[in-house]
Amino acid sequence: MKTKRNLIIFIIITLASGWLGVLVDMLLTNQPEGNTLGMGLWLILPVLTGIILRLTSRDWKGAGIKPNFKGNIKWYLLSLIIYPAVTAITFCLAMFSGGINTLDFNMSILLPLMVTSAASGLIKNIFEEFAWRGYLTPKLMELGINDWLIYIISGLVWALWHSAYYLVFLPNSYFESISRVNYILIGSVLMICWTVMFVEIYRLTKSVWPCVLMHAIEDAVPTLLTTGGFIVFTNSGDIWWNPITGIVATALFLAVGLSLRYIRVGKDAYTKVHICGLLQE
Repeated sequence: MKTKRNLIIFIIITLASGWLGVLVDMLLTNQPEGNTLGMGLWLILPVLTGIILRLTSRDWKGAGIKPNFKGNIKWYLLSLIIYPAVTAITFCLAMFSGGINTLDFNMSILLPLMVTSAASGLIKNIFEEFAWRGYLTPKLMELGINDWLIYIISGLVWALWHSAYYLVFLPNSYFESISRVNYILIGSVLMICWTVMFVEIYRLTKSVWPCVLMHAIEDAVPTLLTTGGFIVFTNSGDIWWNPITGIVATALFLAVGLSLRYIRVGKDAYTKVHICGLLQE
């Protein structure tokens, strides 16, 4: 009962955090664009809520604070290569099909930007991932609901948390070809598909840190390439080949997540059989 109550509190505060941030920005004017106090509140309030709920409940089960490197190096490596690999695949397909309008790979500019983005992403995504994978996911697991509901609920909370970001915080330049509301709808589908991958990496390693790394690489590679203007797709190319929102990339991310689930379920079944065998002996 306590777990369900705390989850409801977490979800309500999380979904309200962005709008509380908007209210703060309305009261405090003349702030730097893209780095306001309201945006800071939106970013830290979910993880802060999770920490407070854990402290008051004296419960740190499943928090994923330890890196758990032993036996999990392969999953850390996978978390580093998933987004670059999908980006490379979709980029090649876009080139082959003529789905790219502009291509500007100035490596002297791009590489430093990627390093800077990855470094800042590591810090930002500590707050995000310890909210979604460090609190929301393990608490959903404690309720005993099936995997599919875990993916849908955590994915929707993650997506809808972005509502204030898409509707208010982001400048108009991001929405020249798509409305802000449609961005939320697309983001919801996208983040549910991504959630399968993030949840399964967390469950395989019992750590949030590979998810932090994976999210930082997403910011530093496909997001930077597309939002930074290094790659500009045609209209149809954007629908199919965009490494963030494209149909092919989304299908690939979902396939990776479901493959990880298959591995994890098999691993859990083997562990149960092995333990039962030892007990019978």
